Amino acid sequence: MEIRWEKSFDSAHRIWQHSEKCRFLHGHTYKVKVKAEGSLNKWGMVADFGDLKDLIINLLDHKIILFRGDPIVEGLKNLDQRLILLDRNPTAENLAFFIASRLLENLDIEMVEVEVFETPSQSGFCKMDKINFEKVDFEEFTPL
Repeated sequence: MEIRWEKSFDSAHRIWQHSEKCRFLHGHTYKVKVKAEGSLNKWGMVADFGDLKDLIINLLDHKIILFRGDPIVEGLKNLDQRLILLDRNPTAENLAFFIASRLLENLDIEMVEVEVFETPSQSGFCKMDKINFEKVDFEEFTPL
């Protein structure tokens, strides 16, 4: 069985050490498309759509997503900004990889496909299953 789910969220990011305009902090209204496969649970669901919202939208919406080694991180923490710090640059491809990893780690599913759109015509895509699972490390910084 499979489910499909699509939502949007607003976040800022930059690509650390990029030589072009992507090195500057900027924002997107991202669109995320998810396809997940697995067995039906006792409620007749592959996964609860509310869990998808909690794991993706509630984590990433209105946050600044950065590579944890980016030198602007400490300054943004001092300015009480809400941050998601990844173990890699927050490209569309890496965000799709991060979301796929997060869903496989936290849901009882067998396979997931994630597409993350930065614009209506530009996206990164990741397909991951339990066999090729790779965890993406991250830190959430929320000021007091």
